Amino acid sequence: MNWVVGMERIRVHLEVLEPDGIELSRRQLDVGRYRLGRGAECEIRVQLNGLSREHVLLEVLPSGGIVVEDLGSTNGTLIDGLAVAKSAIRHEAALKAGPLLLRICEADTRLDGLAYRTGEEIHASPLPAIADERTQSQSLRERLRESLWGPAASWESALARRIPALCDVLGINALQLVRVGHADSAIVVASAGAPADAPETLAEDGRYALQAPAGTSQRQVGLREHALVWLSWLPNPVPTQASDPANQVARPALAGVATADPVLRRQMDALARVARSRVAVLLLGETGVGKDVVARWIHACSPRASGPFVAINCAALPRDLLEAELFGVEKGAATGVSERPGVFERADGGTLFLDELGDMPPETQVRLLRALEDGRIHRLGGRSLIDVDVRLVSATHRDLQDAVEVGSFRLDLFHRLAGFEARLPPLRERRIDISPLAIHFFHEALSETGVRSPGMTAAALCDLQAADWPGNVRELRQVMHGATALLSNGDALDRQHLPRRLRGAGSANPPDACEIGRFEPTPLAEAIARAERRTIEQAIEATGGDAERAWSLLGIGKTTFYKKLKEHGIGRAEGGASGQ
Repeated sequence: MNWVVGMERIRVHLEVLEPDGIELSRRQLDVGRYRLGRGAECEIRVQLNGLSREHVLLEVLPSGGIVVEDLGSTNGTLIDGLAVAKSAIRHEAALKAGPLLLRICEADTRLDGLAYRTGEEIHASPLPAIADERTQSQSLRERLRESLWGPAASWESALARRIPALCDVLGINALQLVRVGHADSAIVVASAGAPADAPETLAEDGRYALQAPAGTSQRQVGLREHALVWLSWLPNPVPTQASDPANQVARPALAGVATADPVLRRQMDALARVARSRVAVLLLGETGVGKDVVARWIHACSPRASGPFVAINCAALPRDLLEAELFGVEKGAATGVSERPGVFERADGGTLFLDELGDMPPETQVRLLRALEDGRIHRLGGRSLIDVDVRLVSATHRDLQDAVEVGSFRLDLFHRLAGFEARLPPLRERRIDISPLAIHFFHEALSETGVRSPGMTAAALCDLQAADWPGNVRELRQVMHGATALLSNGDALDRQHLPRRLRGAGSANPPDACEIGRFEPTPLAEAIARAERRTIEQAIEATGGDAERAWSLLGIGKTTFYKKLKEHGIGRAEGGASGQ
C-alpha cells in the first residue's frame, strides 16, 4: 500500500550538512520507524557511495526523543562524534552515517500539526508496520477548519463553496448561513439546499447564524457546539446596505486586496465607490503595504477597466528622464532622438498610477500641475498640445502635509491629487490578514516552483502571525516564496523554513534547540556548565554506563570524572555511570 503524506504531526526535521547537494527522499518525520540508506526499500533514501543499503534506523517516539540504531553498516554510525550501536537523543544532534552528516532536530510538539492543508496527496514508499498502524483520520475540529480555510480571493466570495464542504464534514444535507443584526429580514449569505420552512438555528454569534432543517441537531450529538466553533472562525462581515441593490458595488477579485480587517474593509468599500467617478485618489501608507496592488484594483473597479493601466515610479528616475517618461519626447528634440510618447499618452482613456509621488522634483511638480489643470500636455521639444484623458491615482509613503509645510511639495498640486485620500494600514495593524495572505502567497509560490506540499504547520503560521513585518505585504510575499523554495516534494512548510529572524516569534517560550543563530543572553559560566553536563551525559549514554570507557572518551581521569558527576548531579538514578 502507499502511504499518503497528509502528516498529522511533524516531530523531527532532517537537514543535510555534508556533503553538499545531497537530497533526502524525506526530511520531515512523524512518530514511527524509518530506515536510512541507499536501498529502495528504505523510508529515507540517499544516493551516496559509502552509505550502506540499510545503514541506520531512526525511531521517533510518541513521548519525544529519537532512538538511533546502527543496522550493521560497513562504515558505522556516530552521534555528535561518538560511535554508537544504539542510542537515544533529545532535541538536537549531529548524526554521521558513513560520509553523510545530518542534523536531527525535534520540532516543537505543541505546534507541530498542520494548521493549513493544501489538499495534495503525495505518495511515498510503504512505512514499517508501526507507522502504518497509526490513525490517518483527522479530528472533527481539524476537518471543520479545513472546510473553511482554502485559497480564495475573498471570504465573502468563497462562502458559497465552503457551505457544501461544511455540510459534508457535519453530515448534513441542507444548511444555510445567514447574516444577522440587520433591521430588515435576515440575508442569506450562502446555502447548500434549502432548510425547511421553519429552520432550526444550530448556532448564532451575533454576526452569522447557521440554519438547518428542524430536528437536525437532535440526530447528531455535539452538532451545535461544532457549528458554533466554525462560526467563530469566520471574519467579521463587510458593513453593507445589502437590501438596497443600488448600493452594491462590483468589487473584482484581485490577489492581495481581500481583507478581513474591519477598518480596511470599510476603506476598500469607500474606494470601490470612488472608483466609479473621475476623482483623483491619493494612497498613503508605508512601503510594501500594497499601494500598487490597490491602485490596479481601483482601475479594475472603474468604468475605465477596459482601458490601459500605466504606472511610473517617480522616485526611480532623475528629473530629466522623469519628465521625458511623463510627457514624452518629440522627434528631433535632440540629435538622434526619435518620437516617444509618455505615460500620459499611453494611459489615455485609462488610469495613470504615479507611485512615490512625494519624491517628485519641484520643477516637475509645476509641469504636472499644469497638465492636470488643462487636461493637455506637450512633449519635451514639442510645440503642439496633446489632449489626454486619464484618471489619476497617486501613492506615497511620505507625509505630504509635512512636505507642504516645509515647501518641498506644492499645496495646489496636493489638492489636485488628493480628491480622495486613503491610508492603507501596515500589516502589523491588521494581523487578521497575515494568515490568509501567507496562504495565498504559499499557493502562488507552489504554483511557480511545481513543488507539492501537504500544507503549513501551526508553528510556521504562529511565527508569521507574531512577526512585526516592517516590509509589510511585500516582505511577507518574499518570505513565503523563499520558504517554499526550500521545500522538497512531500515537505510541509514549517518554522525551520522561515528566515531565522522570524523563527520562534509565535512561541511563548524560546525557540527549540534547532534555532541556530538566535542568541539568547546567558552568563558564560552557565553556558559552559550546560555544555559540560550534556557532553558527560552523552558519553555515559554512548558507552551504556561503562564509566571507564566514558571518562576515556572524554579525555579526563577517573577522579575528575566522578567529581564532575557530583558537581552536575548526575547519578545512577539518571542513567549515570556504574562502578563508582
